[in-house]
Amino acid sequence: MSVTRIVRSSFEGADEFDLLIIGGGITGAALAHEATSRGLTVALVEKGDFGAATSAATGKLIHGGLRYLKKLEVGLVRESLAERRNLMRIAPNLVSPIPIVLPETGLVEVLGLTAYDVLSFDRNRLSDPSKRIPAHHRLHRSALDELGLDYVSKGILYYDSMMLSPERLTLAFLRTAVAAGAQVANYVRVDRLVLDGQRVTGAEVTDLVSGNPGLIRAKVTVNATGAWAHDLLSATPATQALAGPPPKVRSEGIYLVTRKLSDVMVLTVGKHGHFSFAPWRGHSLVGPTETPYHGPVDEWRLTRAAIEAFLASIAANNTAGVKLTIDDVVAAYGGLRPLTESAEVDTYTASRASELIDHSRQGVTGLVSAMGGKYTSSRAFASRIVTALGRQLGGGVRPSRTAVTPLDGCQLGELPHEVERAKTAVVAGGLAESAGEVLVQLYGSQLPEVLKLMGTDDRLRLPGTPDGEPLATVAWAARNEAVVHLTDALLRRTGIGQLGNPGPDVLDAAADIVAVELGWTAERRNQELELARRAVSLPED
Repeated sequence: MSVTRIVRSSFEGADEFDLLIIGGGITGAALAHEATSRGLTVALVEKGDFGAATSAATGKLIHGGLRYLKKLEVGLVRESLAERRNLMRIAPNLVSPIPIVLPETGLVEVLGLTAYDVLSFDRNRLSDPSKRIPAHHRLHRSALDELGLDYVSKGILYYDSMMLSPERLTLAFLRTAVAAGAQVANYVRVDRLVLDGQRVTGAEVTDLVSGNPGLIRAKVTVNATGAWAHDLLSATPATQALAGPPPKVRSEGIYLVTRKLSDVMVLTVGKHGHFSFAPWRGHSLVGPTETPYHGPVDEWRLTRAAIEAFLASIAANNTAGVKLTIDDVVAAYGGLRPLTESAEVDTYTASRASELIDHSRQGVTGLVSAMGGKYTSSRAFASRIVTALGRQLGGGVRPSRTAVTPLDGCQLGELPHEVERAKTAVVAGGLAESAGEVLVQLYGSQLPEVLKLMGTDDRLRLPGTPDGEPLATVAWAARNEAVVHLTDALLRRTGIGQLGNPGPDVLDAAADIVAVELGWTAERRNQELELARRAVSLPED
């Protein structure tokens, strides 16, 4: 099969695109795919790495937004539930159902979950039986005990879906866009927007890898920078007025990866937040926090104090009585969420609806801002954006087919059958059987090519994670997925660094592999290794 490579484009201003998308998170990636699939030409730039920052700071759920029913956001819930099904259709290897226990439930929870089931009436209109989502039901004492939830007096079991790797879902959207002609580049900073009178005609940029300046001309520019949306508008004098005052508060969310706590996801809901223990790659993913953040976006970082405060909150508020210490935490990550409305204190109640802001209403044409996007509704949001922009571009935009067309690398049969085939293949290649399930979920229909690469070098068969992901995935990333830094490969292309520090042997081998693939000097290799070592370790301050 042919492999779609994501290659960093250089932008010198020779071409004019229909769309310039600023921001390479899930919103920008889904928009690039939607636009190219409907016949538009697209340039996309991201000042960091694809799928980093806010898009990496996720609990990995694809969900209908059960708690949105409390605010009667029925339309948002219905759209999210429909998109949960659509993502399992177009990315079946990356998105799968997950059972969730809601403990200590009462009438309100029962009514909410009943409405949830009704709103997802078409949830099982999928060809793969493994994607089937049952209706919710009460758990009797024996069922709770079988699940190891003896501390729960009563509970309800319902289902949503979970991503094994949000980063690879973002890449799948990007790869599909690139295959259709999109030009994309990570580590490209937008210095300022370019205007002709009161019309935005593109942006001046700097390639942070080469240091070269560039110019991208476009009929419409889309600000898809999430929590950085205000900063982007403020950087250009002519658009400062569009930005308005800086947001008073943003929402900080962090997650912990700990020893395994349960085989099902257990949700704890309070007045001002919720968190869960979710099984993920042989560990538990615990989170999120919901903490107001008042500082500059670029100055946010995950701190030891924030981790310890979350551990204290877990001990005080979880219904399981789970006691976690810092020694139980193997990894932690977080970021700032983009919200479409600000809140003075309680960011938990702010709407998660997405919003397209057309700045022509403020007197500047050729510029829109895509605000508040999230993984679950990213495809639908992108579809609405392209439909709206199609009118500005003079029509002729094709109808959307992205809800039913598999993403690049996600063209698979029924997942259980694919997993069994993958297990056989990896064992024949000298890997543990567990690696088969992980690899087919991460790479889908690309897996045969990854396995072929693995056979070229004994080092590439070395396991880099407890569940057996081999270092071949690092080499694959360096060859095909626009890796610039070692951290890109370890944290956003593979799971090698997502389960904490894998140890000096694995880190050294990964650094060697990327250095060879990208032609690094010994000095560059050592610098990248030190930066990666810090990135995969818990913060010390």
